[in-house]
Amino acid sequence: MPLFQFDFIGMIIFIALIFLFPRLMLYQILAILNAKVKSYEEMTSKAQNIIIKKIDKKTKLSPKELKKSIARVMEYFVVEPDSVDPYGIAKKIRYITKRYDRKLEYFVDNITFDINKDERKNLSAALTHTIGLYQIMKLVRHYIEIVKQTKNFQIGMILQMQLPFIDRQMQGLYQSVPALTNGIPVGDSIGALYAAKLIGNEKVVSLDEQTVYARKKINGKEVFIVKADGPGANLGNIDEAIRKIASKNKIDKIITIDASGKLEGEKTGSIAEGVGFAMGPRGAERFFAESFVVEKNIPVDAIAIKMKPEEALMPMPKAVLNSIPKIDEAVKRSLENVKKAIVVGVGLTIGVGNNGKEAKKAEEKLKKYYRKIEREKRKKSRKRIGFLK
Repeated sequence: MPLFQFDFIGMIIFIALIFLFPRLMLYQILAILNAKVKSYEEMTSKAQNIIIKKIDKKTKLSPKELKKSIARVMEYFVVEPDSVDPYGIAKKIRYITKRYDRKLEYFVDNITFDINKDERKNLSAALTHTIGLYQIMKLVRHYIEIVKQTKNFQIGMILQMQLPFIDRQMQGLYQSVPALTNGIPVGDSIGALYAAKLIGNEKVVSLDEQTVYARKKINGKEVFIVKADGPGANLGNIDEAIRKIASKNKIDKIITIDASGKLEGEKTGSIAEGVGFAMGPRGAERFFAESFVVEKNIPVDAIAIKMKPEEALMPMPKAVLNSIPKIDEAVKRSLENVKKAIVVGVGLTIGVGNNGKEAKKAEEKLKKYYRKIEREKRKKSRKRIGFLK
């Protein structure tokens, strides 16, 4: 066969690949993305059903009206404050965040009856996370539609590359919903749980509707232990609590304890010690707390309990619960060479009350959850072995 014929056939194949390859890639990527967004829709629907089931016997609405109300609240949103002039932006963020929380609590009050304050907060938090699921699902679906309309497989590839990270976030939010509705401590509750254990049998005083503290002598040091008021899903007004205590007492140091994102390769539940205010940025509380301690020149130590970001949302991993003795050692080290200190258990206090007895109940609830998970794993393992036989 002449050489030019081979070249001609090769050229035809090359040209065909140039035009067909992008289209084949597009179909493949769309198939993957469509399957993924369908699973996200199922997760969102299941999360909504968990909330509906939880309030089914305590609602004022019919099943149809309840579903419609939950669907409506999924579209709740927050308008970002204007920052053309950045002065005062932190106050705006705090104001809007608090308004959003109150709006959700009002919604729960409006559709239910005979629920207490903790149940209301738990359901509000579960709704917040379900809204998060819904919004992520909508965003993924939005980009899939753009890929379909523009036939641009490059956009699809970028979205596909992000899927492992989106999956982890979705799984964390999804698994947090039953934990929040049933009052099970999550990874982010470790600071609050340690604070409750540290309080022990000491008298607990309310600083406001959302924050409590107790005074305790630890190795001859006077320590003010601060946490969000539990066991409802609550973050507290930590910055205001510190301001109130430090304004009436000469504080030598503030020690903050909080969950922290870990790097891959690091162990969940490992402890790191440092300086600075260990607190998430939500609602600008850290800004106000840092402004105050800088003004008063109070040293701040940070104790971080490492976990994956999604583990902070999910029921508390066993390794995180087992880190409490290490946290205690770190706090004792930090209390050296001070006379008066504030120890702050930062984080969502879901399922965690305000003293040692309540902390023990939270630990028992977690251990019961771990046993349930182990039973489910064994059951699945037996089924898999049976199937292979």
